[in-house]
Amino acid sequence: MADKLAVWLYGDHVASIERDRRGPRLTYTEMALRRYALGTPLLALSLPVQTRTHPQGVVRSFLDGLLPEGEPRRAIARDFGVSANDTYGLIRALGRDCAGAVVIQPEDDPPPRSPTTVTAEPLAIEEIESIVRDIRNAPLGAGGRVRISLAGVQEKLVLTRMPDGKWGRPIDGTPSTHILKPEIAAYPMTVENEAFCMRVAKHLGLMVAGVETTVISNRKLLVVERYDREVAPDGTVQRIHQEDFCQATGIPPETKYEEDGGPSLSRIAGILATVAAPDSLERLLAAVVLNSLLGNGDAHAKNFSLLHERTGALRLSPLYDLLSTLHYGDDHLAMYVDGVHRTSRVTSDRILGEAAKWGMSAGVASDVIGDLLSRAGDAIAAARDESPDTPDGLVTNVREQLNRVAT
Repeated sequence: MADKLAVWLYGDHVASIERDRRGPRLTYTEMALRRYALGTPLLALSLPVQTRTHPQGVVRSFLDGLLPEGEPRRAIARDFGVSANDTYGLIRALGRDCAGAVVIQPEDDPPPRSPTTVTAEPLAIEEIESIVRDIRNAPLGAGGRVRISLAGVQEKLVLTRMPDGKWGRPIDGTPSTHILKPEIAAYPMTVENEAFCMRVAKHLGLMVAGVETTVISNRKLLVVERYDREVAPDGTVQRIHQEDFCQATGIPPETKYEEDGGPSLSRIAGILATVAAPDSLERLLAAVVLNSLLGNGDAHAKNFSLLHERTGALRLSPLYDLLSTLHYGDDHLAMYVDGVHRTSRVTSDRILGEAAKWGMSAGVASDVIGDLLSRAGDAIAAARDESPDTPDGLVTNVREQLNRVAT
């Protein structure tokens, strides 16, 4: 095993990771120190450019934020012959294609190739069906020459859509472009639920990842277009760097919920007000309104991210992982709204109170909230028309929640 891992960003070797008996440590390269000012949040807000080595605690949190969680992590660890607790070993195995723009690989490996979908391995429909059937044993489709990583506890498959529109296997560091999420067995119709919720956001004019639905090997899947990839018609890919708000705050993924010590909306708002584009607070407030009317109680710190533009500017990422958990009887909030812990108790006044904690003026907050609530009924209808398989009960729940929030 190589003693060090190289962290590549936009074709440059910007940092090295080594491990000791306590865990992984990260040091920026001389090239990065020459090119970027000290304090630049190059990889994450919690990992600014500095001459000193970053210690294992914050480095482990950043790397764990790139890796799967729960049973998918354990399954992948078994497949690659490493411990599920071995963050360094897992990112060494999976780091060729991660969320954002980083590529992590052994330091003695050749530099990563220019990212393109053309290098994916074309898949016949029978092969795709086999991968979908085996998704529990091989999460993400990782294994062999497929070295990819994606955070989250839900089963999912990561593929590359090639220039001819067909699916390919992202081998040897080929960038993936889409995430395929099968229905969660314990929660029927999650595919229809998430597709509907994502489309409500789209019809409200909010920035949101694109989705479609499909059926493969008799399994319903939600197909999500990765917003951290820009794909040209010839297949050339521009990876866009990002970090979620657990990574930004140096908090491990297992404490992503506020009740477990994870970031609150106020903490995220404080970060956005300090480092991100001027409209970021309004976009965060719009997300709070949306999640409240959808009944999405699982909007935790890993479901909000910062995009890092090549210019160094930071902005709130498009919305993703929108699901009405209230539809399944879960009334708890992952992040509280003005001290309220339950989705069914969130009202526009509470959202105004939350915005006031961020320092947002009552006038601006009222405009954002009022505009979204006034258009939500039409957005729900449009999303339903676009998603004819949406359960009637889900639509009814969302309309009732809209009325409750607007009270």
